[in-house]
Amino acid sequence: MRVGLIGLGTIARGVLELLQPADGIDVVGALVAHPNKPRPGCHVRLCTRIEDLIARKPEVVVELAGHEALRCHGPNVLRAGIDLLILAVGALADPDTERTIREAAQHGRSRAIVVSGGIGGLDAIASASAGQLRRVTHYTRKPARALLPPDEASALQEPRELFAGSAREGALRFPESINVAAAVSLAGIGLDRTEVKVIADPALERNRHEVVAEGDFGRLRFEIENVPTTDNPRTGRLVAMSVVQALRRRQAYLIIG
Repeated sequence: MRVGLIGLGTIARGVLELLQPADGIDVVGALVAHPNKPRPGCHVRLCTRIEDLIARKPEVVVELAGHEALRCHGPNVLRAGIDLLILAVGALADPDTERTIREAAQHGRSRAIVVSGGIGGLDAIASASAGQLRRVTHYTRKPARALLPPDEASALQEPRELFAGSAREGALRFPESINVAAAVSLAGIGLDRTEVKVIADPALERNRHEVVAEGDFGRLRFEIENVPTTDNPRTGRLVAMSVVQALRRRQAYLIIG
């Protein structure tokens, strides 16, 4: 399977490290903004224009570079008839961006697929939404250094709630920190009805997410503690793993969930 990447940062490097020869995955190119930046041990062909990446004929492209990258390049990929795996799902909190992505996929007869990233339980929440899913609350707790400037983080002595409101507003205010809340929202009752709380906690060393959902199916409570990557405390190691799993899933003969 021929795969293209948008971005070649922490998550992309994690993906490349996890891929195995047995996966049968050929990373044909990566779109980057700074091609001359040193990337020791990285042997992926670099592209500076999305047209160059599309010309490499990937079967699927993975967005790994944030909200602006999705807005700028995602529609071009989809219109070209290439499926797009999305990590920066919080960008879809902007109605214009969501509409553009949907229309581009329809035009290209391709699919925009949200990767689970640093969260889980999306399959159960999506199943519950087929009935009456009444309430979903997503709590995000992260080490203070991941959410606050260094001076504020070092001075913080107890947990501080930074945000409480809808997932739509939260995703726009914390674009690189709570993409997972947007994924939970889109799987369930939507960005406007899903409640989000963001908490900076100086006692934490790991990113923690808790999702509580209630409906006709019963009650769901999902909690996960993600080990942050060494390079970026905002990003858990599970994110790269979820991308690799999504790619492997595309070629699997038996699919679970």
